[in-house]
Amino acid sequence: MQSKRTFLALPLIPVEPAADKAKELKHLLRNYRIKWVDPKSYHLTLFFFGEVPVDQLTELKNVLHSAMKGIPSFSFKLTNPGLFKRGREPNVLWLGIDAPEILFELKKRIDREVVPLGFISNEKLFNPHLTIGRFIPGQTIEPSLNRALTISRFPHPVQYEAKEIVLFESRLSPRGASYYPMVIFSLQSENN
Repeated sequence: MQSKRTFLALPLIPVEPAADKAKELKHLLRNYRIKWVDPKSYHLTLFFFGEVPVDQLTELKNVLHSAMKGIPSFSFKLTNPGLFKRGREPNVLWLGIDAPEILFELKKRIDREVVPLGFISNEKLFNPHLTIGRFIPGQTIEPSLNRALTISRFPHPVQYEAKEIVLFESRLSPRGASYYPMVIFSLQSENN
């Protein structure tokens, strides 16, 4: 049976503030082995569905449309860099997202709608962030890493408007993942 590797995300537009911060961190962390995310692929993942059978995609699109019905567009802020660890090793380099309550409400709705389709809710683990790099395993957290995170803080959080949520197909290749929009869900503007 054919399937598509699928996830739902909030795209980051414009990418320049995050891309500039990643460039700064690349320089500061040049002694680390990091696989950097292409800025064109920056997004905030709301749900990773994995391999979805093609014949289930229409039903998935319908329940997602239902989950987003009446959700207004909203503002959020991009904040300082941080780190997820795997044991004592650095794992993921990210930029924080200062998210309003409506984003958490949207996440709850999405999870509630997709669970009956057989997907497992990850709402309790939801930690809004923007992944900008992944550390190659086998490295340690040196003081220079913590110093780089401190030095590269934003002077002020960067404001963004969330106007749409996108259901993406993720195609893997030796060069990494490429993302292709399958459905764009527009959030309700204040004028609607």
